[in-house]
Amino acid sequence: MEFLFSNFPPLGKDRTKAGNFADKFYSLIPDTQRLDIAVGYITADSLVELKQIVAMNNINKLNLIIGMHYLDLFTEAEYRSAVALNKFLLEENKGEVRLVTPFRFHGKMYSFTNSSGAFAGIIGSNNLSGIFENGNRIYETSVLLENKTHAEQMQKFILELQSTSTDNIGNLLINKFRMANSLLENHEFVEKIDNHELAECIAACTGTSFDIPIKATPKSNLNVFFGRGRVNNTTGLVKARHWYEVELIVPKKITVQAEFPKAGTDSASFYVITDDGWKFKCNVNGDYSKNFRSENDLKILGKWIKGRLENAGALSVGELVTEDVLHKYGRDTFTFTKTRKPDLWYLDFKVR
Repeated sequence: MEFLFSNFPPLGKDRTKAGNFADKFYSLIPDTQRLDIAVGYITADSLVELKQIVAMNNINKLNLIIGMHYLDLFTEAEYRSAVALNKFLLEENKGEVRLVTPFRFHGKMYSFTNSSGAFAGIIGSNNLSGIFENGNRIYETSVLLENKTHAEQMQKFILELQSTSTDNIGNLLINKFRMANSLLENHEFVEKIDNHELAECIAACTGTSFDIPIKATPKSNLNVFFGRGRVNNTTGLVKARHWYEVELIVPKKITVQAEFPKAGTDSASFYVITDDGWKFKCNVNGDYSKNFRSENDLKILGKWIKGRLENAGALSVGELVTEDVLHKYGRDTFTFTKTRKPDLWYLDFKVR
């Protein structure tokens, strides 16, 4: 048995002497042929992450049981992602997505199986979003079970839950949804500002402004999720880039202009306030300051841009950002404007 903790400071790894859920989950994947998961809640991005785990590694079967959303409702993005994962698994004969229907199931159980049977399980407080760092500092605790008897008991329970209390998501009529919370709410390194501060920022805008192109390139910019992924040469694990991870490539004709922030200088790191009232830090780096990204967490800028596309109905989670997506939204640039406030810029992605 091994305890797994989030290890956020001040109760970090130096004090707990323990690993965390995500690292342990991924460390077990290279030895896993079958993955049985029963959780309370999911997120749309965790479902596309799970699909990539199956597609990029040697997992022959994934059975995902979602315990709370049938009665507590999905957001539309969550539901579409769950249906898409179910379709993929059924078409590839690799499992399915099922919902608990007679009651709310709030457990979080992850069972790992190889050719010799169930060899490990994790149980605790981590919902499916725990398979990656999602930016919300909620301290979770779990236990890894590597005793074969306990691992088999966990898998047996999940399979009994599946056979007695679930139905395939494709067999269920679901047409009521809950309103999605903003992707950046309660996100680490992100501040929600009030209307007064937003108005002050807009009033402080100068004439120095750049239209930053949002390029629909297949495996970069907004689409790094579809790239090769990160390969662990020791274990062989292939881990997809996160759905919301983005790094925009700014054309040289923009970056060479005098007022544009320059990599390697004090101007390279700066705060931005967005037209919808979020404040976070960004930076530029690379040759000719071409890489534009959010600081501390590459998902922040991605959640702001992709979240706008998703909320407008132009993009579904897990789908390629194309020129058609941007056309449907109504913009393929955002405006980056310097303000009179030191180290503060204004980002505008409104559809005009």
